[in-house]
Amino acid sequence: MKAFKLLAIPVALTMVAGVVGCSQGTDNKTSSPTPQPTAQTTAAPQSAKPDEKKVDLKGQSIKIGAWYDGADPRTVKEKGPAEEAQIKLIEAAEKKYNCKIEFVKFGDYDKYVENFTTTSLSGQPFADIVRMELFWAFPQLANKGFVQPIDQWIKVSDPKYIDWMKAGGSYNNHQYGLIDSAPSPYGIFYNKTLVQKLGLEDPYELQQKGQWNWEKFREFSKKATQDTNGDGKTDVWGITGAYGKVKAFAEQLVYTNKGAVDKDASGAIKFSLNNENSIQALQYVSDLFNVDKSIEQPIPEDASKEFVAGKGVMYAGFSWELGGLKDNMKGQELGYVFFPKGPKADKYVSYTPFGNMWMVSKYSKNAEVALHIMDEISLNEEGRKLSEQSWQQSYPNKESMDTRKQMDKSINYISYYGIPDGEKLFEGIVKDITEGKVSPATAVDKVKPQFEAKISKLLEDSK
Repeated sequence: MKAFKLLAIPVALTMVAGVVGCSQGTDNKTSSPTPQPTAQTTAAPQSAKPDEKKVDLKGQSIKIGAWYDGADPRTVKEKGPAEEAQIKLIEAAEKKYNCKIEFVKFGDYDKYVENFTTTSLSGQPFADIVRMELFWAFPQLANKGFVQPIDQWIKVSDPKYIDWMKAGGSYNNHQYGLIDSAPSPYGIFYNKTLVQKLGLEDPYELQQKGQWNWEKFREFSKKATQDTNGDGKTDVWGITGAYGKVKAFAEQLVYTNKGAVDKDASGAIKFSLNNENSIQALQYVSDLFNVDKSIEQPIPEDASKEFVAGKGVMYAGFSWELGGLKDNMKGQELGYVFFPKGPKADKYVSYTPFGNMWMVSKYSKNAEVALHIMDEISLNEEGRKLSEQSWQQSYPNKESMDTRKQMDKSINYISYYGIPDGEKLFEGIVKDITEGKVSPATAVDKVKPQFEAKISKLLEDSK
């Protein structure tokens, strides 16, 4: 999924294009909000929980918005166990609340936030519950009040809520995001067949012993980088590269060493690439590339193709890439592990900048009940068990399956993609320390003023 450049959020109704219902057509008029009846509540029946109210929506629709097809399991042509299970929950919720649950696709990815904010300001948000990328929501949409905290209505400490939801979906000490499963983790694929052929230690075994650290990773990468045909040129690299190129590879190393681009130790938004942990990680990238030359050079446009072609032992990427790699690497056994632990890390963690969750529209007429409905139609533990069952069919061996299960419970969020041009600036740093062979400290100092200016503008625009 591509990153999204945040659009400026309109601050006055005069800037809102008229949006009626789910139409994407616009004109020069602003539409008047159509009054909608709110949910009626009565005293709870004897069988209900003491704090539970009976809600009768009297046939109203609760709208759930997304930018993609297939959000509604009832419309999926080939339904699996997960779709069937969620359909039952939807039917039960519709009966319980006397409502219709409607999934709404409104605009494409690049226009989604604009559509949401303009319809919200018109008084008619296109949905009560909306799917949001975290870097759209924080800080802009949360600070401007387009989405609202959900911890006023649910007990976030309930064990049914996963750590990823709490880690990625919280902002300013409040929970905004609701999700019942973690996103695709980012880790390291390796060619087990090639590892055995070259006589290398298996990364999974090192991981399980707690020895998959920077020192071992560097040693492994150097040993794997070889001239196998004796022509004086490297033809097998330790690392072909990564999905997102060396920028994404460096990003992971920064965060898995407890560094960050845009957060200080307290979690406040602040330029942080010049802290000790981040500089240490960037220096490590520089050493792998410039000293050991264990990362393929020149940097390939598509490192996965190089990995498939057998030009490298490792390739960093998202777990969802497994299917394509397997299809193109017949006869080769694959493995999958975490990024190595940095010196400042105490455990293995996978990080992702792409995590989207369900959030409640501040302008929804039925915000609280919509949140409860979304909560009740989420599969939670049942869904996670079904996911594990599907992994059993796709992961090539018990070792990679075990890593995938570990990752599902140990994933965190890279937040700096919400900074305008943040990716571009970070990519410039990585380019300087690889192609330009500039020291990490110098490369970071070079862009620090630009980064800080972008962060200041983001915070100012989010007020």
